[in-house]
Amino acid sequence: MGPSWSTTRTCSRYPRLMLHSMRRRMKEMAEAEAGGVSFWTETFDPKVRTRIRHAYDRMARETYFDKTFAAFEDARTMILEQEGMEFLVAGDVVGSRDFELYLERASDDMYPTAIEALAKSLDKHDWLTTYDVGYRVGRPGRLAAAVNEIFSQERVAWQLINDEMIPMKSMELHHEVVEPALRLLHDPRFPGAESAYRKALDELSKGDGADAVTDAGTALQELLTALGCEGNQLGDLIKSARKKRLLASHDSPLLDAVEKAMQWVSADRSETGEAHHASDATRSDAWLIVHIVGAFVVRLASDEARTSA
Repeated sequence: MGPSWSTTRTCSRYPRLMLHSMRRRMKEMAEAEAGGVSFWTETFDPKVRTRIRHAYDRMARETYFDKTFAAFEDARTMILEQEGMEFLVAGDVVGSRDFELYLERASDDMYPTAIEALAKSLDKHDWLTTYDVGYRVGRPGRLAAAVNEIFSQERVAWQLINDEMIPMKSMELHHEVVEPALRLLHDPRFPGAESAYRKALDELSKGDGADAVTDAGTALQELLTALGCEGNQLGDLIKSARKKRLLASHDSPLLDAVEKAMQWVSADRSETGEAHHASDATRSDAWLIVHIVGAFVVRLASDEARTSA
């Protein structure tokens, strides 16, 4: 298989990139979604599967391929044992090839199982170690980061979280908060807020809780500023929003949580530095903050300002 030019951060040799056709397609989808069109699907078409395989191959090319095959073998064994099968696709090929074919041909019902098995195999074995550069490329979360970014770009309504494939239909807030927030922010009034909120979702999908919290807070700041609130800090903007009767008094606990989360991440990083993953913000912390901000976006960007009770 030739070189793949994936847009995911799956290899240190190639910086993250998005070529013209992808940029155009993402822009067209965003514009259509702003008008109420939904592209989300629960199926895994050949393009999605191929992109995921390219992302995985990018990781694997930094290692010895015999270990790549071992990971496929182990993932295959997990599925065979739990499903009571003799082989996945073909019984006349080696196990690694059988799993490789399964990644291409598994039904939509079983494809999430294949991805979970592969992710668990990477976590089980400390196998992706490069002896020339001396670091693990298969560290927990790296496959998930690639898979989730592809799902987001291709509008596949799944996420790989903690080695489990989670359908977005079981994530009600995604439909009730995130999608409406993105539609509302795709407005000439809110370019800064839209950019920051999309970054927050992107960091959340990669498991970077600290960056997701920071970007979500920035999105809220940008939104309040665009709505005419005054202040250089989130706390001042929130006070201004109350004076303008954009917020109710009982909104305070939620907004205070956003502000405190941003302060916590910022203080932690100032002491030990972002490069060392200083913040202890978890995916759960970030998930809460991102959805709180999304809920306020839905309320404020739709001009349904609330008055104090």
